[in-house]
Amino acid sequence: MDKGKYKFESLSKKYDEFRGAAFSVKIDGREYKSTELPLDSLEVDICADGSAGGCRFTVSNYYDQTKTRFMGDLVNGIKTGSKLSVKCGYVKQTEVFYGYVDECSVEMSEHSLRLTVSGVDGLGFLMSCREPYYGGRKKPRNVVEEIVGKAVTAGYAKSSKVGAIPAPEVDVPPIKEQVDDFRYLRLLAERYCKSLLCVNGEIIFDDVTSSTSPILTLSMKNGLLAFRRRLSLQDQVGRVVVWGRDVNQKFIQGECSRVTAPGAGRSAVETAPKFKDAVLREFSEYVRTAQECRDLAQVRLNAIAMGYVSGEATCVGIPELIPGRYFEVKSLDGNIDGSYFITKVHHRLNNDEGFLTMLEFKGAKA
Repeated sequence: MDKGKYKFESLSKKYDEFRGAAFSVKIDGREYKSTELPLDSLEVDICADGSAGGCRFTVSNYYDQTKTRFMGDLVNGIKTGSKLSVKCGYVKQTEVFYGYVDECSVEMSEHSLRLTVSGVDGLGFLMSCREPYYGGRKKPRNVVEEIVGKAVTAGYAKSSKVGAIPAPEVDVPPIKEQVDDFRYLRLLAERYCKSLLCVNGEIIFDDVTSSTSPILTLSMKNGLLAFRRRLSLQDQVGRVVVWGRDVNQKFIQGECSRVTAPGAGRSAVETAPKFKDAVLREFSEYVRTAQECRDLAQVRLNAIAMGYVSGEATCVGIPELIPGRYFEVKSLDGNIDGSYFITKVHHRLNNDEGFLTMLEFKGAKA
């Protein structure tokens, strides 16, 4: 995942002040450019909210009425299961999506004809991988690496990154009911407090919220077109208590009441002190000491606190923006300016609007 930091002025220079929006798609090595084909529109979703990413583009008015077929043998060149890469930008373009063609449809009528192609990233492939048992005596990291490796082997992901899973890294118990690989990874991500996302062909199972360096700073004078932020006490708690059993099967517990998630300002409970009495209690079979209970309680509390702030932002089309990173807002208001964690990036390019990038974000403090 890109760990770089960009300046809006440099990106504006790179993309010639964001003029002349264009994109291209490459399917099994064959490239189709928006400047050469009547590609009507393109949408790309990149997600760090526990869902797979995808893309969708449409082509119309590319039909030879005399020969009754698409010009350039377009339909035959686009097959489901083909590797798919998408670049967005302007005169210069940057890859924003890598995956495979998931669906291809043709809509025809007396006066129009449209081809629509949808793609999904490597996590989508794992939704089709189903096995009745996992775990046994394998360590969690080995299980995760084995699963994400399937998408890499299939060619629907370029690489993977599995972060360290701290002690107790106990054996993963078998799951008897059938569950697809993607859902199982989401369960493990929640259990071990990791994020699961796919960015430009790299499947990531790691803690990405702790790295707070913003990828880009936006303002109404520098790229930002719209911004909306919400503060909500829904599901917020003031304390998390985790129970478990030690190696001798004696009950142990640990708790946490202080939010340590990144961010400036006050957490939900600091803003609404009555919520200190709201408590979440849960039992975990994966802890063996009171300290491990406290550690798990801390990450649970931080994860819940990250739901206090949420919102959306729209800016000029910027291919470098990705989920799993923070972006910074400046010059709006003293209470609103700050860094926010990006959970979803939606790139949209069409003839009417040009190239826009929409962000969904969250945060623990405001």
